[in-house]
Amino acid sequence: MSIGINDISHFTGKIKYPENYTVTIKDDFVHSNENYDFGNIILGEPIPIKMVKNDTIIIDYDLIFTTLSTISISTIDSILDEPKVFSEIILNDIENNQAYQLFAGIEIRGGTSQWYPKKSYDIEFWNDSSGIDTRKESLFSLRNDDDWHLDAMFVDLSRSRGILGMDTWSSFARSNHLLIESEARLAQRGHLVELIVNNQYTGIYSMNEQLDRKQLQLKKDSGLLYKTTSWSDEILFLGIDSEPEASLTWEGYELKYPDLAIIENWDPLYNLVNLVAYSGDEEFLNNIDSMLNIDNAIDYWLFINAIQANDNGGKNMFIYRYEMGEPLAFTAWDLDLTFGNKNTVWTVNVSDERIISNNLFDRLFELNANNYRSKVKVRWEQIYTDNLYSDIVSRLNKKINKINTSGANIRENNRWNIETDYNQELQYIINWLEIRLDYLDNYIYQNF
Repeated sequence: MSIGINDISHFTGKIKYPENYTVTIKDDFVHSNENYDFGNIILGEPIPIKMVKNDTIIIDYDLIFTTLSTISISTIDSILDEPKVFSEIILNDIENNQAYQLFAGIEIRGGTSQWYPKKSYDIEFWNDSSGIDTRKESLFSLRNDDDWHLDAMFVDLSRSRGILGMDTWSSFARSNHLLIESEARLAQRGHLVELIVNNQYTGIYSMNEQLDRKQLQLKKDSGLLYKTTSWSDEILFLGIDSEPEASLTWEGYELKYPDLAIIENWDPLYNLVNLVAYSGDEEFLNNIDSMLNIDNAIDYWLFINAIQANDNGGKNMFIYRYEMGEPLAFTAWDLDLTFGNKNTVWTVNVSDERIISNNLFDRLFELNANNYRSKVKVRWEQIYTDNLYSDIVSRLNKKINKINTSGANIRENNRWNIETDYNQELQYIINWLEIRLDYLDNYIYQNF
């Protein structure tokens, strides 16, 4: 049960239950509609509760208090990759002291992550069990929407890197349309919760906004949004194996908006890949500014290298167009393999001195398009000296402290049979970040 940090010193709760039942808390009988004094709450300490009818125990469980928000999901059908199945959700938003009872469709989310024992989920709030009409909710002071993502963060032992990376990107990312669209965000926001699925504790999750047209505030009539899902020559801007067709997919890209499979929607992306992969130097220099938001690209390159986003230089990117006539720009998603995360077979042997790039960034550098090198250097000096390190450390401290204070660190370890020391994770990332930013600073100084 969620409880505010200021309420744990003395908490009283009103107990309600149906007639013909009896309830005991810590073996003490409690009347229905009675205010029960829980006293001084010890976070994580089980409080035994029993509900009895006709001398038969109907419910027997331990109540545990946490200072994190909680979500409990109940389904009749098994939760699959697709389609979404009907569920009932009880959500406690501790940030705003709000409780919700909601209907939703739920499905497993992700590619590789689907095979992890701890699953991530997509949730769509519904008006009723039919799912015909959706329902929007503003949760945790995030956006008002019907579509949400529960991120399991399974390969990230700190349970913090994804949103930490998104917050870092949001702190300095540039895009032409941000001056026009006050609600536009280039990243997800998220909120740490503890999740229960079908009465089974499943651990620490991040309840995230979706990264979509609405989040980016792209124009409905002419905005475009592409998502990269694999490693291909097209995604690395190295070449073109096949021409786009009237489809929602093309060589590792997905067209996420609009949901309209016509060849014309691929033209801006195809033209950019074709320019980078095949053009001569003069043609590249003459056309790259009209096709690509260079300032945004600079920020993106600096971002993925500052946090060493090993999986985000090709796969795990979004490429978008705000409206007709605007150049393409970048944003990131799925940032678990960042901040020195070695907890996968793909990153365990990656050098902390690796510089992330692709053929687009290589050509911008080699040809010094529109004074690219000096712009990178000036922009990095702005970002690096503007409290980049201390701001990231401050955000990380808050996240880890929330986990430790709530006792979720122990529950997460017990649930998944791991031995994560969150204070060690905190110190590891802090130390890694200081070394990485110093390395990148020297690299840019020497090469740009």
